[in-house]
Amino acid sequence: MELLLIRIAVIIGSWSVGMVALNKIFTVILKRNEQIHIKFLRSMSKVILTIIACIWLSSLFTTTKALSTTLLTSSSLLVAVVGFAAQQVLADVISGVMLSWSKPFNLGEKVVISSLGISGIVEDMTVRHTVIRTYCNSRMIIPNSVVNKAIVENSNYNNDYIGNYMEVPVSYKSDLEKAIRIMTRIVQEHPLVIDTRTDTSKGSKVTVAVKELGPTGAVLKCTVWTKDIDDNFTACSDIRRQIKKEFDENGIEMYQPVFSGNSAG
Repeated sequence: MELLLIRIAVIIGSWSVGMVALNKIFTVILKRNEQIHIKFLRSMSKVILTIIACIWLSSLFTTTKALSTTLLTSSSLLVAVVGFAAQQVLADVISGVMLSWSKPFNLGEKVVISSLGISGIVEDMTVRHTVIRTYCNSRMIIPNSVVNKAIVENSNYNNDYIGNYMEVPVSYKSDLEKAIRIMTRIVQEHPLVIDTRTDTSKGSKVTVAVKELGPTGAVLKCTVWTKDIDDNFTACSDIRRQIKKEFDENGIEMYQPVFSGNSAG
């Protein structure tokens, strides 16, 4: 009996040490390279270690030893057990492997899953679930098999930057050319705005165009390019505030535009 207790203690101790070691190893790896496939690999490693510990424990008892031996040696029985008793679990695990390998999104990226009505930031991926933090700071725990089948919108996929249109209506009473110069300068000088030109020696970093001539004024339009969505929100907010301030200082009047239904972008 004493020997049995010692063996049980050794197995539990080995499992605990292994879990601690895995946590420390993956913590170091994730600090250097926080990728979603590494998070998934961490979860898979913990599951595999736990399964090994359970099989090891079951081999200590006469009643469970025969069952564990049969499961390990009989591939057909093992397939049957996995196939019928854990179909959904297996589907989630396989989908997790596919998602971590193909990487349609990564940690910290903002995604939209329209079919599920979910939008937020990818926070984690476990063996069975993808965790998305919504903009209300709640967590959506979605099975990997569901995410793998869904259409995911990811602005950062295979891109180093994203763009957002900025439109500013200017009254005909104001100096339109001066308004364009002010808007161009403010957007160009913002530290978060990046240059997306392939040849920086040609053209301007920012192009402000006249999108529309309305009944009482013109609509100026440009694209604000930044590294990610967070930077874009900050940059656009700063730029709008600065444009309003400088327009007021230079006597440039804005108006409330009335857009026609067939206006072109």
